[in-house]
Amino acid sequence: MSKPYIYVFTGTSGSGRKTTARLALKHTRITHLPSYTDRPPRDKEYPPADYHYLTPEHFDVLSKRHYFSEEVKIDRYRYGVASRELNDALREGRSVYLILNREGADRIRSLYGDKVVRIFLYVEKRLVKERLEAKGMSYEIMNRYLNHYTDEVTYRKECEHVIENVDAERTAAFIRDIVAGYEAGDLEKNQ
Repeated sequence: MSKPYIYVFTGTSGSGRKTTARLALKHTRITHLPSYTDRPPRDKEYPPADYHYLTPEHFDVLSKRHYFSEEVKIDRYRYGVASRELNDALREGRSVYLILNREGADRIRSLYGDKVVRIFLYVEKRLVKERLEAKGMSYEIMNRYLNHYTDEVTYRKECEHVIENVDAERTAAFIRDIVAGYEAGDLEKNQ
């Protein structure tokens, strides 16, 4: 049996990281560890499936107690992954997946080394805009996503796997193959 892995779905905002990861791994034993955040839920986000939503004060308390393995600030909100949840899963031999931005992915990689497999998803900037408009995102949120695009897309060079996510079903099948290879011990982690 292979060692447990931390599959980190990263990439450009609006590339479908959450949706595609869920689609790809829904019938596997790999569990999603949602991040904690002090931002309010957006339309069509549900706790705790998407995030664990905290007040800024509660996030402060947990942060001061070093509750998070990684903690990042994106625009004016903070996000973090619970150390205990992640470490318990690994200790029990269970692979997990996380949805993180570049900073979070780097932090987890620096802490957990070769247990981390970064899967970078992206779409063209034009398609990001179209997807966000179709979801009815506010102009403010859409503008934030698009402003981060260039910085985010350059991170793909650092990741083990890069996939253009034009078709969610096809991307999910590709991800299932990648993950199955690691879980079976057939794929060796790039160093």
